[in-house]
Amino acid sequence: MKDKNMIWNKFKLDTAKNLPLYRLLADRLRQMIVVGSLAPGEKLPSSRELQKLLCVSAITIESGLNALVEEGFLCRRPRCGTFVAETLPGAGVKIDPPKCIYAIFSNMSVVSGYWFLVLGELERQFRAAGYQVCFRQQEAGAPVPVEISLYRDCAGIVLCGYNSLAYTCEIQKRNMPVVLIGSLDTESDSEENLDMVVHNDRERAMISTAHLLDLGHRRIACVTGPAHSKFAAKQKAGFLDAMRDYDLVPDAADYFDIPDLEYEDGVKVGYEIFCRRNRPTAIFAGNDRVAIGIIATAEKLGFPVPEEFSIIGCGGLILGGVPHTPALTTTVSLPEESARIAAEKLFRQIRDPEAPRGTTVVRVSTISFGETTMVCRSGIPGGIVPAEPVRLASV
Repeated sequence: MKDKNMIWNKFKLDTAKNLPLYRLLADRLRQMIVVGSLAPGEKLPSSRELQKLLCVSAITIESGLNALVEEGFLCRRPRCGTFVAETLPGAGVKIDPPKCIYAIFSNMSVVSGYWFLVLGELERQFRAAGYQVCFRQQEAGAPVPVEISLYRDCAGIVLCGYNSLAYTCEIQKRNMPVVLIGSLDTESDSEENLDMVVHNDRERAMISTAHLLDLGHRRIACVTGPAHSKFAAKQKAGFLDAMRDYDLVPDAADYFDIPDLEYEDGVKVGYEIFCRRNRPTAIFAGNDRVAIGIIATAEKLGFPVPEEFSIIGCGGLILGGVPHTPALTTTVSLPEESARIAAEKLFRQIRDPEAPRGTTVVRVSTISFGETTMVCRSGIPGGIVPAEPVRLASV
């Protein structure tokens, strides 16, 4: 008994390894079982005793023990405790620690500029730390993560896009490190317990619309979507903020909701906009692909840009396979910075599952001036000549 007490008194976790604490616990116990320090049928200290001994949470203890139960090294006996299995896995069996991080995109095309750059930076960050990166795509509204219980090799997950609350909560229940680049599709108190990296979409829409207002435009359309998405709501709020700063109240007809933010959606909504009797003189587009689609329709219908109307996009990314002439005026995005912040958050969770969670807001306040905006031909009310647009510095 004295020898056993000495073993447990010296029981420590190798926190120098970049692994979740529950995995360190499982690795240490597995090693003790394999070398014979813990004999078949031997009872382990209670979860509360292990928690006190290692100064970790009950969740960490239970997750570590459950991992070894699944592997066959431990067994649970109701109302008796946790014991080393009488029959151990075959000799020479080696269970490698999880070395894969999953990047899961919700209804997002990774070939789009922003998410392609996010994935590229995530790969660089995680490979440098010795992890593999697995890419998966998952419907945003999926209630249960596909095969999430089978991610035995998973050290952590990065969710990219606007994800369902139910989906995210299912991952959290599995005590798996998770970070969101984007947000939840609905407002929720659960955001307080999540690590997230988000752009300030409302501020960006306000800055974009203010640029058009500074050029003298007053009839401005807001094109975003999908209609009931959180992303669209933030962009509309930013658009409205800028209009109110100029004592303007946009008409309901100035908002155009589209099913998705793709080039084809911009082409289609362009016909709706330019066939109106009272056409806008400027457009704020929810992203660059939509803006370029609208420009394509305008040119086809004989409305030159920016002489007949101005348009500003959102994203500032090079888009492969999509024509974009003239050069688009847009607000820049920071995908690489978002990915780096997300990687840092995930590494912190892997090292310490009890680390505080929170939201980091990446502020975007730089306009990339192209050739798609100019002073409104009808001029600013009162004959005021607009000042030269000022390039705002990133924060």
